[in-house]
Amino acid sequence: MKEHDLVSVYVGSGINARYVEALLSQSNISSLLKNELQEAAHGGYGGPNTDDSCEIFVEQQDYELAEKLIFEYMNSK
Repeated sequence: MKEHDLVSVYVGSGINARYVEALLSQSNISSLLKNELQEAAHGGYGGPNTDDSCEIFVEQQDYELAEKLIFEYMNSK
């Protein structure tokens, strides 16, 4: 995965992000999870709001399918 080929597909809590990451993996979609709260804790400074501390990126070619899967998951709750 090249960094410039990645697009953000999800922003939310760490709990939901882990589920979304697993959902994408089950569909053979590679993803990158960025946890800003954890990064801030490791850096020794205050972090963002915990409600939106995680962001998931996927490759551009997987964006449409990933967005569809996430939409279906979020509407099934």
